[in-house]
Parts: sequence; C-alpha cells; structure tokens
Amino acid sequence: MDIAALNSTKVLRWNVLRWMCFCFGSLSAIFSAFNLTVNNFYTLGYLEICFSLYCLYTFIRLGKQPLQAWQSIVMCALITLIVVFGTYIATPKNGVFIWSFALPILYYLLLGKYAGVILSASLLSLQSIILFEKSPLLPFTTFNLSLNLSLTYISIWAVSHIFEVSRAHSSKRLKNLALLDPLTGAGNRLSMSHYFEVELQDKSQLFLFLLDLDFFKQVNDKYGHDVGDKVLVEIAALLRVTLAKGYVFRVGGEEFALLSSFKNADDAFAAAEKLRSIVETTNIDIDGKVINLTISIGVTEYKNGQTLLEFVNSADKELYKAKRLGRNKVYG
Repeated sequence: MDIAALNSTKVLRWNVLRWMCFCFGSLSAIFSAFNLTVNNFYTLGYLEICFSLYCLYTFIRLGKQPLQAWQSIVMCALITLIVVFGTYIATPKNGVFIWSFALPILYYLLLGKYAGVILSASLLSLQSIILFEKSPLLPFTTFNLSLNLSLTYISIWAVSHIFEVSRAHSSKRLKNLALLDPLTGAGNRLSMSHYFEVELQDKSQLFLFLLDLDFFKQVNDKYGHDVGDKVLVEIAALLRVTLAKGYVFRVGGEEFALLSSFKNADDAFAAAEKLRSIVETTNIDIDGKVINLTISIGVTEYKNGQTLLEFVNSADKELYKAKRLGRNKVYG
C-alpha cells in the first residue's frame, strides 16, 4: 500500500478546497461586477473582488504545494463573512441568505466535525437574527418561511454531520487495518514507514531498538502456535508499557522494532537494558503455562540523511552481534 493513501482525509480536503476556490472564485467575480454596477453594494462588491483574488491565489498555490490547515480556515472565514455581510445589507428578496445552506457541507468537509458543529450553529444563529430583524413579510408568512428555511438548514447540517462522522470512523478503521499488526496491535512495517517518513518531523536524537525473541521457535514447537501467538501479544503489551514514550512495531514473526528519542546514547542503552531485564524476569502465564523468554537487542542512532531501510539495516547488524555473542544481550 502507498503511504500517501493513508492521508485520504487530507487528499479529500485538498481536492474540495482547490475546486471550491475555482468555483467560488469565478462566481465571486461575477457577483462583484453585479453588486458594483447594479445593486450599488460597493463594500460587498470590493469584498468579493478580494475573495475572488484569494481564491485564484489559493487555487494556483494548491496546484504546486500541499494543503495547509490555515488555508481551509481562511476560506471558510471569508466565505462566511461574505454571506453574512451580504444578508445584512441586502433585503431578503435578493436571496443572498440562500448561500448559507451550502456552508455546513463546506465546514465539515474542510474542517471536520468539531469545527463543523460550532460554525454551523454560529451561522444559523447569526442569519436567524439578521433575517428576523429585517424581514418585511407578514407574520404568518414569515413563520412558515422561517420554519421551512430553518428545517432545511438543519437537515443539511444533520446530513453533513452524519456523513463526516461516518467518513471519519471508516477512515480510522481502514487506517488501523492498514497500520496495525492484527495479532499484537503493535504497528506493522507500513506503520513504521508512515511514522518515520510522514509523521516524524524531528529525527534528531532518534534511536532504533531492533529486538528478537531468543529461541522463540521452541515455544511454538513445545506449546503450539496458539500459545506462541498469545506470548507475542503479551510481549508487545510489555514493550509498550515499558517504553512509554516510544513507538512499538512488529516487523517480523518474533521481531520488534522500537523508535524513541533519547538525550544521548547512554540513556538509550540504559532503556534498552531495562527492556531486556524486564522481559528476562517476567513470567508469562498463558492458560496455566508459565513461559519465560529473553530478548536480544540491537541499538543504533539515526544519522542525518539516512533512509529508513539504512536505519533498520544498521540496527540489524547490531542485533546480529548481540545474538552472536550469546543472545540475551544489548549491543550497539
């Protein structure tokens, strides 16, 4: 699987924002000309010109650079300002307020469910106050119109919310399936690659522990693979608890990799030795069978410019030395 495929949410928001810029930028240019020449709404017209230019700038920028969070925030803020201000200065028969119905969808697609709830509720309150105060319609008609408008807006809001919650949940499940080892719950090789290449921005003082369970095949041979699998689950949990600030990945049958930052090599070796000692002294109880294991650990520090493969190969060499020296060792 391509690592980029794991960023489906970011890709979705990039596409939505880019083509929203194209559409709204074009429409804003048309409306600005109309408001400046026909409606004489000069402030709104100039505001729409600025918005159109920003849309053009963002459309071009997104074609060359990745999406930044602030771009979605600015876009939502600007279009909300234009719709609310247009509703305020125009009469209801101009229909500017109708654009409000499109905004909850954009809020959720661009900013997620939490911002979607807050912004959709805020927009509903603002537009309701503005329309209620300036509507010239008769009370009975106003009530019916207000009821229909409110229910339509709330329906669109509800659909947007349900869609975003479902999409986020599905995306999280798919990401977990792609990134987590199904047996132990530790990260897998793809997860390790994703973390190293995408999420980990600062790789200074980064250390990799590559560890192997000594003579694990004997556990499978003696107790069976079901017991062996349960032992792996227990070991993965033990590693996560012991290395609280690090990340644990299962990279082979009985091989794990741990990534964590330390102040210096001495601290890293002390942490590795602590891991080795805890595993050695832990009796793992599986269905009444007490199993004791040891581990061999290869430790290496990240060197600037290294690829993940080079980083892992460096740790693998240290692990090989630890095993060659008799196992149940830390080497680096």
